[in-house]
Amino acid sequence: MPHGGKPTTRDSRSTPKPFVGPWVVLFPATYLAYIAEEYWGGFPARTAELTRLAIPDGAFLGANALFWALMTIAVFLVLRRPTRALLVVALATILAINAALHIGGTLLSASYSPGLVSALLLWLLLGVAALVRGRRSLSKRDFRAGLLIGVAIHAAVPLVLVAFVLLLGEHWRAA
Repeated sequence: MPHGGKPTTRDSRSTPKPFVGPWVVLFPATYLAYIAEEYWGGFPARTAELTRLAIPDGAFLGANALFWALMTIAVFLVLRRPTRALLVVALATILAINAALHIGGTLLSASYSPGLVSALLLWLLLGVAALVRGRRSLSKRDFRAGLLIGVAIHAAVPLVLVAFVLLLGEHWRAA
């Protein structure tokens, strides 16, 4: 407690130091393992089977390289200024949504969804742990903003992928 004997309140501009630390580099580090499993597990081909829309390898890898770079930049920004910790909540939200989609896809199709193992062992655990820590450490405003940013980014992923397909001169085609 401060000198006045009253408990301090969290304000949206202050971030407790224990929330942000070197552990946030786990976000881009685990992304590399996750995308390797998705790619070599045949995620683009599986998507084509399920949706009848083809995703060329170049578009898949290009979009994921962009996402990895943006994630790495977000982590750098947070490590440089811990007051940007809502970005950690956004990243954690993206990971948790992605893991949930892999679990749902596996259950609905009764078959392996490429990326499932790393999504469960790495992303679900990291995402939930970061969300729990963020909820305890950040103001309600910052935590909610991080959640909304994460949901919005995850919702934009298919649009970015389509843009990569179009930029590469390939068009969606029946599989």
